Amino acid sequence: MLLYRIKTLLNKILVYSVVLILIYSLFHTACFTSFRIPTDSMQPTLKPGDNILVNKTIMGARIFNVWEAAEEKEVDIYRLPGIGKVKRNDVLVFHYPYPHSKDSLSMHLLKYYVKRCIALPEI
Repeated sequence: MLLYRIKTLLNKILVYSVVLILIYSLFHTACFTSFRIPTDSMQPTLKPGDNILVNKTIMGARIFNVWEAAEEKEVDIYRLPGIGKVKRNDVLVFHYPYPHSKDSLSMHLLKYYVKRCIALPEI
C-alpha cells in the first residue's frame, strides 16, 4: 500500500513537472523573454548588464527553428499576430539583419540590439 502511494505521488510530480515545463516553454516563446543589455548605448536609462523583460505580444512573437538558427543555417521565420503597435519612446530589441555581409539577410541569435524608437512614419 505504501509503495503504491509513493508511486502515485512520484507519477503526479512527474506529470505536473512536464506540464509546467511545457507551459513555461510556450509562455517564453510566445509572450515574454528577458534580455541582458549588452552595451552602454542606452545610458543613462539602461546600463550594461541590466536585464529587461520584453513583451512579445505587442508586435507578435517570431517563431523559427532555434537549433538551425544557432548553427547559422537559413531559417524560415513566422510571426504571430500582434496586439499593438510600436509607439514613440518604446524600447525595442531586435537582431541586426546583416551580421555577416550587407548582401544577405540573416540572424545571429546572440547578437541583438536594444534601442529606443524615436521616429515613426506619418499615417
